[in-house]
Order: sequence, then structure tokens, then C-alpha cells
Amino acid sequence: MTDRSSLYKGLSCAAWGYLFLNLDFNLGNVSILPRFAGWLLFLRAIDELKEERRDLALLRPLGFLLALWTGADWLASWAGMDVEGQFPPLDMVAAVAQLYFLFQFLTDLAALAKAWCRKPEAADLSGKILLCRTVQTVLVTAIALWPHLPRPGWLPDGLANGAVITLALAYVLLGIALMLYLFQLRRAFQDAAPPPFPPAPGGPGEF
Repeated sequence: MTDRSSLYKGLSCAAWGYLFLNLDFNLGNVSILPRFAGWLLFLRAIDELKEERRDLALLRPLGFLLALWTGADWLASWAGMDVEGQFPPLDMVAAVAQLYFLFQFLTDLAALAKAWCRKPEAADLSGKILLCRTVQTVLVTAIALWPHLPRPGWLPDGLANGAVITLALAYVLLGIALMLYLFQLRRAFQDAAPPPFPPAPGGPGEF
């Protein structure tokens, strides 16, 4: 069985991963919160949690490919270019891969919450994560399909753009909620948290 410190580290990485995946601040063309960092944190979370939830190990290849895809897009942004949008079929494949990864990832985290936390509020937390998973699936699908759907002639450009902005904002807010829920779950393993600073040389217990 996984030790509590690994669970604490894994949940920390999962929570911070959602920060990079959902929030974006740019300096010119370059993001200072690159999405590939979020996928790398998810991969680290899988390494820490896979002994407890073995299905997570199956997501590693997919997470690695998504990290490469978003990393290539971030590197291209330094030259003022985009990888995403240049090859629509690959964009769709990446969207489906992200959809599957996040669905299974959150399913396992919800199961982890239910298995380890026996308090009544833990079951509620597991349910909240599952609800966010379902809503996230709908939002990711809608955002991926929207540019490829035929636009009715009667739909004004302003309304269409407003719908895209609304979907994107809902996705960001959902990501923040998930991050908070994962930090809340992490508190169940707070006693296994590593010390903030290593002990000073010559401190207690050292000779």
C-alpha cells in the first residue's frame, strides 16, 4: 500500500497541475504558466499515486504525449508561431486524448478520496470531484467541437464569440474548483507532509 507521504506529494502535484492547465498569463506571446508544466506535474502525481491506483500508470504514455504537444506549442510561441491550429486533425486527436486522460485521472482521484477518507465529508468530496469530472468532459468536448460546427447564418459574430468566452471562463472556474478540492483532499494526509526546511546540521538527533 502507498505510504501517506507519497499520497500527499501526488495530490500536491495533481492540484498544482490544474493551476498550469487552466490559468494563462502571457508576456508578449509567451505564457508564464505553460500548460506543459501542468502535464509534467500530472505525470509526477501518477508516479506517486500509481501504487494505490494502478490504473493511473496506464495514463503515463498519454500524459507524456500531451506534455510534448503543449511543450512544442510553447516553444513555438517564442518565435511568434503556434503549433495548435496548424493541423486541425492533430488538434482533434489532442483534444480527445486530453478528454480521456482527465476523465480517468479524476475518476481515480475520486476513488482515492473515497477509499482513504472515512469521514462523511470525504464521501461528499469524492462526489464533488466526480461532478467536476463530468462537467469538465462536457466543457472540453464543447470547446473542441465549437470551431468545427457550422454556424447558422442568423447567429451574430458577437454572440458566437460570447459563447466561446463563456465556455472558456467556465472551464477556468472549474479548474480552480478542482484545484481547491484536491488541496482539500491533500489535507487528509497533512501529517505526512515533508518538513518545509531540512534540519540544520548539528540539530536534534545528529551527532
